[in-house]
Amino acid sequence: MNLTATAAQSVKYLRDVRAEVHKITWPTWPDLRQHTVAVVIVVTILGVIIGLMDWFFSFTLIRVLGNLIR
Repeated sequence: MNLTATAAQSVKYLRDVRAEVHKITWPTWPDLRQHTVAVVIVVTILGVIIGLMDWFFSFTLIRVLGNLIR
């Protein structure tokens, strides 16, 4: 390929990208805030659940192994 063909393909690609970006339906600010709050709440709840499970299994494992060693 020569430089002219490569440049023409690059320009076509960028025009196609621009056309596709214009087709995107962007969320409104209220929708964006609502979804962000939902994600933060879900991540926080899952973090607490995983933290509690970690604490429980660590505590249980330490007790079981502690009893086996004694």
